Amino acid sequence: MLINLKKASLPCVVFVTGACILIIEVVATRILAPYFGNTIFTISSVIGIVLAALSVGYYLGGRLADKQASERAFYTIILASGVSVVVLQILSLTVLPVLSHHLSLINGPLLTASILFFVPAVLLGMLSPYAIKLQAMRVNNIGIGSVTGSIFFWSTLGSIFGSLFAGFVLIPRLGIDAIMLGVAITLGLIGIVPLVRGSATRPLLGLFLLVTGIIIIGNLFSVSHKGIVYERDGIYQKITIYDGKQNGRPIRFFKQDRSDSGAMYLDSDELVLDYTKYYSLYKLFSVDPNQVLVIGGGIYSIPKAFLKDLPDVRVDVTEIEPSLQQLAVKYFNLRKTERLKTYTQDGRRFLYDTNKTYDVIFSDVYHSLYSIPAHFTTVEFFQLARKKLSPNGIFIMNIIGALSRKTPSLALSEIKTFQKIFPNSYIFAVKSPDRIGPQNIILAGYNSDRVIDLTDSKITQHQDAFIQGLAAHQVDMNRFELSAYSILTDKYAPVDYLTAKLIERYFTHPRFPDGEEMMAVIEQLLRYGHRYLHSQGHKNVVNLIRAEMQVYTGEVIEQTWQHRDANGNSDKLTNIIGRMNPGLQPRIILATHYDSKRLADKDRENPTAPVPGANDSASGVAALFEMARVITNMPKKPRVGIDFVFFDGEEGETTLGSDYRRWRPLGSMHFAREIQYLYPGSKPDA
Repeated sequence: MLINLKKASLPCVVFVTGACILIIEVVATRILAPYFGNTIFTISSVIGIVLAALSVGYYLGGRLADKQASERAFYTIILASGVSVVVLQILSLTVLPVLSHHLSLINGPLLTASILFFVPAVLLGMLSPYAIKLQAMRVNNIGIGSVTGSIFFWSTLGSIFGSLFAGFVLIPRLGIDAIMLGVAITLGLIGIVPLVRGSATRPLLGLFLLVTGIIIIGNLFSVSHKGIVYERDGIYQKITIYDGKQNGRPIRFFKQDRSDSGAMYLDSDELVLDYTKYYSLYKLFSVDPNQVLVIGGGIYSIPKAFLKDLPDVRVDVTEIEPSLQQLAVKYFNLRKTERLKTYTQDGRRFLYDTNKTYDVIFSDVYHSLYSIPAHFTTVEFFQLARKKLSPNGIFIMNIIGALSRKTPSLALSEIKTFQKIFPNSYIFAVKSPDRIGPQNIILAGYNSDRVIDLTDSKITQHQDAFIQGLAAHQVDMNRFELSAYSILTDKYAPVDYLTAKLIERYFTHPRFPDGEEMMAVIEQLLRYGHRYLHSQGHKNVVNLIRAEMQVYTGEVIEQTWQHRDANGNSDKLTNIIGRMNPGLQPRIILATHYDSKRLADKDRENPTAPVPGANDSASGVAALFEMARVITNMPKKPRVGIDFVFFDGEEGETTLGSDYRRWRPLGSMHFAREIQYLYPGSKPDA
């Protein structure tokens, strides 16, 4: 009987240690998520480092077992692994928060995973080959193949158990700190029992007990940060609710991992976060909703707003974090009502399964740049959402991105994807369309052919002040040419990579002015193709300049005239002037031209040789755009009037190979002839 127990002890030990390896691996992503997000880079880094460490551990364990095959050494390794998990926990609480602020979203998870998880995984990886050696010595009547198969069977079975136990039992019920401490104690106890009488291992045992005791006492007597009213690990993210102030008003904040995901005034039911106010877009489309679906409950700010506005509306909410409705009731004034129903499941799966149709669907699952579920960004998701809309229904979604032309772009790829399914769509920049940095961007798709003009008097004089001001936040898509940006599909949605590039650009290396942004404008102009008079590219760039100047200057003047060349050909020319501070003196002019060269007159209708115009007309336009953006976003505006002038026809009547003595700058000459009408009092100073 004793011999049988001894034979079974090693398989039992490798079963438990195998479970510990996978518990650490599963929990590792939760440890890194508050600092680097739940991205593919975090998951890949954890899996890669653990596998690399296990490989090293298998090799070292086999070598050590051949040199010194003793149970004391085997259990010493287990005790050392328990100590390493305790050290891992200390580093995650002290070093990780500091180190993460200096590392990128792409490289940070790999480096920190190496620091935190490599050593424990190496030590645990050493156990299987060592156990094989010991078991072969115990049962020498069984072949090495059978022993090896048995040990790896129990170790792998333990890993399967650990993976499922962590996901289905531990994480939903315990905090990350408690789980890691439990793993450390488990390993420590396994390692301690056979070694408790050995003087050689007493220092290691003493270190383990001391450090473990410090962590336990620290957890027992830890003091919450000031203002925290609730803090616990949810199934998917760590949830923190805390009170604070903003602009002198008391606010309760809701935080998931490192991202603030919601807020509520404690002295009123007014919405705090600007993007949540876009729920009221249904008023813009004259929809009277009876059925509303909100994908992503959060603290239920948007469902509460619908319920308050519409006495007869019924609101369904899908939320994967099961505790949030109860937390909203307890901490965020959500009242229980039969008109509100929460489904604890994935929003896309709910849409697929439900037979309901909705007048409004609001998707708010993009809590931050660190947590963007890719399956809510694709063509297939938008197709599904549109199928579940009633006629004249509206689909509204909130994303976080940047209106920069740099490639690749999360926001512009998402807009392009969205417009493929919702051609009648309306894009809003929550902060301002003149910003190229990260902000909330609202996409609204109207399940109707009726076009809404936000400058219509019915909207600008709407009784809701928020609806009145929507035109100032609408993104004019004439500013963007989207052919360079990918459409996101279920088979191709590199959201984590696009997010990482965005964070790298605007949080790691901010530029002001931004040379890369100017190059991106040049690339967009070149995608228009030829921009000589009467070409489609010329028309596109006119629309672009007009829209861009409207954003940055507010007042746009166009000089339009017909020009007939020496061959009798007539062309419509347009100078575009964006006036910044139109009432101020003195005034200066910043000018460039935007047309490119064209071919010989006989080939005008059938051009064969490209003339890109990248180094003159495109670069000049890009430079003026960036100047306008920089000045608009200056905290202290210049006390001078600035006119950004874009001349047409500056390539004149000449063509490739023709005599440059015939060249005349048409746009600037026309501007000079008309200057007294633009500046009736006095001419510009510079």
